[in-house]
Amino acid sequence: MPHFTEIFSIIALGFCALLGLGSLFAPKWAAGVVRLVADPDPEKPGGFSEFRATYGGLLLLLHLSALLMVAQPELKLQYKIFALFPIAMGWIGAGLGRTMSLILDKKENRSNGLIPVWIPMELALGVAILAPVFNLTSAV
Repeated sequence: MPHFTEIFSIIALGFCALLGLGSLFAPKWAAGVVRLVADPDPEKPGGFSEFRATYGGLLLLLHLSALLMVAQPELKLQYKIFALFPIAMGWIGAGLGRTMSLILDKKENRSNGLIPVWIPMELALGVAILAPVFNLTSAV
């Protein structure tokens, strides 16, 4: 049975992988979630490949690969950390960047929108993905 910290990590990784899966198959949905629009210049149509690639395939496989590692009971926790740490730091970094935007980009953001919702969500995802690290001392 996995430790509860690994369960938190698996849930967070699964959620992020599902975000990637949704973006891969529904780029319009992804564009709406992140509030980005394709270039309105008729000479530069598209932009869906970026949603499918970055918000889709990248998020899906990055989180899915770490999820598969965390779910392996025979793999020592010290090795799982190598997969979890960079992903968790990415989410925490996203929360930090969004916090800076909330503080510094008042005019450019027009309104706060969902920024106050995304900040704690990104920080929570980072901490949840990294949760097995907090169990490292008992695994040594």
